[in-house]
Parts: sequence; structure tokens; C-alpha cells
Amino acid sequence: MELEWAGVPSIAIVHEEMRGSAQAIARVSGCSDYGFLTVNYPWVPIAIWSKEECLELAEIMAPKVLAALTGQA
Repeated sequence: MELEWAGVPSIAIVHEEMRGSAQAIARVSGCSDYGFLTVNYPWVPIAIWSKEECLELAEIMAPKVLAALTGQA
């Protein structure tokens, strides 16, 4: 959110299990409409992933992030 406040378009990526917490943080920060994308299993919520898992997730999420930031989501 700090990037967004600084004028840099941004979006958060959170695990589905953390969706409620992410929404609460956005709400108390005064950004209840702040966008975020979610990932789910097989990626564990605590984000302890191997390099290969990170690369796989980046490959999956990059198009989604681009679409969200360019208003094509």
C-alpha cells in the first residue's frame, strides 16, 4: 500500500488463507478497495517455497499482475 500511496501502481499477492487478514489490513489503512491477488495450495500460506516453486508461481502470477495493474483484469 505504501507504493500505491507514493503513486506507484501496485497490487498485493496473498495466500487464500490470508485473504481475511489482507482485507482487514487494507480496511484499517484506509484502502478498503486496495486490490490483491490470491494464491492457493499447493503453495503453503507461510511462503516457505523452493526456488523452483517461486519461479513456477511467478510464471503463473505475472500475467495476472500485469492485467490487474493495466486494468485488464
